[in-house]
Amino acid sequence: MKGYKLSVGGLAYIIIVLLIAIVVAGAVAVVQGEEIRANISINGINVSGLSKIDAEKRLKGILQDKIESSFISLKFDSKEWKINYRDLGYSYNIEETVNKAYAIGHEGVLLKKITETLRARFTAQNFELESNYNNEPINKLLTDISKEINQEVVDATIKYTGTSFSVTEEKIGIRLNQEDAASLITEQMNKVEVVVMELPVDIVQPIVKKSDLIVIQDKLGEFSTKFNAADADRSTNIKVATNSANNVLIRPGEVYSVNETLGPRLAKYGYKDAKVIINNELVPGIGGGVCQVSSTLYNAVLLSNLKVIERKNHSLTLSYVGLGRDATISGDYIDFKFMNNTNYPIYIYGEVKGSWVKFTVFGKNEHPDRMVKIVSETIKTIPPTIKIIEDPTLPVGTTIEEKKSHTGYIVKTQRIVYENGKEILRDDLGTSNYRVVNGVIRVGTKVVQSVGLPLEDDIAPQFSPILTENN
Repeated sequence: MKGYKLSVGGLAYIIIVLLIAIVVAGAVAVVQGEEIRANISINGINVSGLSKIDAEKRLKGILQDKIESSFISLKFDSKEWKINYRDLGYSYNIEETVNKAYAIGHEGVLLKKITETLRARFTAQNFELESNYNNEPINKLLTDISKEINQEVVDATIKYTGTSFSVTEEKIGIRLNQEDAASLITEQMNKVEVVVMELPVDIVQPIVKKSDLIVIQDKLGEFSTKFNAADADRSTNIKVATNSANNVLIRPGEVYSVNETLGPRLAKYGYKDAKVIINNELVPGIGGGVCQVSSTLYNAVLLSNLKVIERKNHSLTLSYVGLGRDATISGDYIDFKFMNNTNYPIYIYGEVKGSWVKFTVFGKNEHPDRMVKIVSETIKTIPPTIKIIEDPTLPVGTTIEEKKSHTGYIVKTQRIVYENGKEILRDDLGTSNYRVVNGVIRVGTKVVQSVGLPLEDDIAPQFSPILTENN
């Protein structure tokens, strides 16, 4: 009875050993196979049971057909451009990816091979191919497309002919966003199919539209000053500066700078040497006369009831405009600025006719029942002294004005606004200080022997000197 039990146990042991041997032998046989394991695909294409060579052939056959028939259609408006995959040298890393798929259950120690092989039977695995293609044709195409569809934004324009206005239409700006387009194309390239894509464009709206300009019909204010047309160089400067300040549109809220508008007063821009005020004296300097332009415009601005942002009077009084009514500019540090404080665009029109320079401000008159008046009050007058220097080198009766005198003034200027004849606003425009400049005159004392009576012109004029100095 005891021997029978031993034989059964031995038999069971032998059976177990045989089963293990069979399983191991089978597993070894399986893992030693040269085919790609079960449930493995590449780009969704089943390659299970195929050798590496056969897997590569299958993938190339299927994918090459897709490459040949696939393209990306780029559209904008009614225009269309195509990117054909075959023109890009489109390809895949098929061999590399097949090797990765084949490695499942084929690499490592026996236990690893067996484990991966068994897992593959129950768990599907997919390997994605990486694509390669030449970007240059895409970039070139996008550049060519941009040249075809890009359109610069154009503001509406307005111009006064002297009798009427002409207004042009605005145009929206269109610009292909090449960076976004390239990114979108890159995203679509891996699909390898027919793709229709709208090109991304940036739309730029014009700042000034025709509808903004057609309201400019009313004369808000104008002012003229006279100059000496015989002074050719100064007249040239006035014409050059007026031309620069002419035909200027100022939108609501914008600040206008005369310095920025005129730019540097240099000979290369047509400016000449003419008298300018330096250290309280009139001396030759490039651009002399431009201050008459800024002062004329200043008065037109005041009468248009626009807001003055920055203004400085000259150091000396001027002949072409009243006290407190001038606006000097110099370099880039003394400027005349004003703001369009209306609700509509305004248009500056400047012109030179004969010996007159004139500026007119056009816009939409929101208050036709209003009138503007500018008044200046002299608070203080400072008369100059005149120094008489007796000069023995000059003949008796000869006088030379060595330094011209100028009376000094302190002037307060106001802008008064009337509505239906009634004052509704009094705007303080500030105080103008004009410096006093004492004069110097040389009087000849040298006696010259002459025959006969002196001519009337040789008789020296009489002065009432305050300071006298012998030289």
